[in-house]
Amino acid sequence: MDIQTRKSILWDAFEELKTRWGADEKFLEKADEEELTVDGLPESKVKDLLDLREKYQLDELEFLFIVGTAVGLYQGQKQVKEILLRRMSALNEFVSSLIGREL
Repeated sequence: MDIQTRKSILWDAFEELKTRWGADEKFLEKADEEELTVDGLPESKVKDLLDLREKYQLDELEFLFIVGTAVGLYQGQKQVKEILLRRMSALNEFVSSLIGREL
């Protein structure tokens, strides 16, 4: 298979990964459950990666690239969630102090 075709397949796999793992309201509402992790990813996400590997028939190097981007995507979303929750908590405390009661 030529380089352009492999590159296209790899981008398709990456786009599917972003779609599957995209942050949404459900992601932000989830309780902070500590799920077992495998190299920084929850076990439930590892199955997605293995499915992508099989679907797109990725070789070892391509799969390593997808795993690396998946770890970055997941950890980035997790960090954004933590920042948003801290800021929402601070805002809630501020508003509560202004009106004199908990929200």
